[in-house]
Amino acid sequence: MFPAFLKMMGITTGIAWGVMAIPLYYLAEPVIVWGILAGCILAVFCFTTGFYAVCRSFQRSFRTLMITIFGGMLVRLVLIGVMFILLVNLTSLHVVSFLVSLLGFYVVYLTIEL
Repeated sequence: MFPAFLKMMGITTGIAWGVMAIPLYYLAEPVIVWGILAGCILAVFCFTTGFYAVCRSFQRSFRTLMITIFGGMLVRLVLIGVMFILLVNLTSLHVVSFLVSLLGFYVVYLTIEL
């Protein structure tokens, strides 16, 4: 199940970057591209680790599965919030492109995960 998720995630990410490639190449400054890339990487990291934890807990009890699912959601949202605050305050990323990219990839990966 996890390899299929990774495959779908890779295909979706490739399609998204393919659609964004031409407008980014001709219209965007490098700081905007770095903001979009940072949002994509943060979303990929959070969803990959979360889905891996859920896949590992399928063989365990129902209680463990529920704790993993809901606890994982909480941990991932806190991690995204902390990383967002740190990256915005400590780097010179373009905040709007970073936020839109993070939200966009978050919605796409959440759809794949469900």
